[in-house]
Parts: sequence; C-alpha cells; structure tokens
Amino acid sequence: MNFIIREAVKEDMPQVLELIKELAAFEKLPDAVEITVADLQKDGFQNPPLFICFVAEVNLKIEGIALVFNRYSTWKGKTIHLEDLIVKERMRGSGLGYQLYTAVIEQGRK
Repeated sequence: MNFIIREAVKEDMPQVLELIKELAAFEKLPDAVEITVADLQKDGFQNPPLFICFVAEVNLKIEGIALVFNRYSTWKGKTIHLEDLIVKERMRGSGLGYQLYTAVIEQGRK
C-alpha cells in the first residue's frame, strides 16, 4: 500500500479534527472534544505554531495523524511531546502508524 507522510497544512484540519473525534469516541468520551477546526488552524499555523501535525495520506484521504508539540524537560532540555498518534481502524497493521512515528522521531532530531 502506498501512502504519503507529510506535515499538515491548514486545509487538512477538518480531517484532523475528524480523527481526533474518532479517538474520543474510541475512548468512550465522544463529547470531550471541545477544539474546533478554527482553533486547530489558528494554533497550528501561527508564528510560532503551538503544535506540529503529521498526516498519513492514502489516495488523497487522511488516514492517520501524529500531533506533537515542543516542551522543556529539566533533565533533557528541549524535547517534543507526542500528544496523539491516531490511525483509522481499517488502516491499522499497514505500517502507517510506524511511518508516522518515524516522522515524529525525525522532528525530534531537528
């Protein structure tokens, strides 16, 4: 299966929010998601952005995401935090999650 891992753009945020809501439903907390597409677009694409989101795209459709943000550790110094790595159920086992995680590791190295 061919898929593309790339950094998200503002126009991806509706699909990103759908995956966030899918995770919330899986966690049996479907009403817990308060964030909006507008919030994601503002927060992820301001200067500096509050988060970086990687998307996994299959046939022009986003099937997974990894959302990270910068943080500071008193032991390690600058680091990143992986908030969520979400892969649609039908795509699990395809290697898509591994590739998203690899993108997160590369971002951490930067």
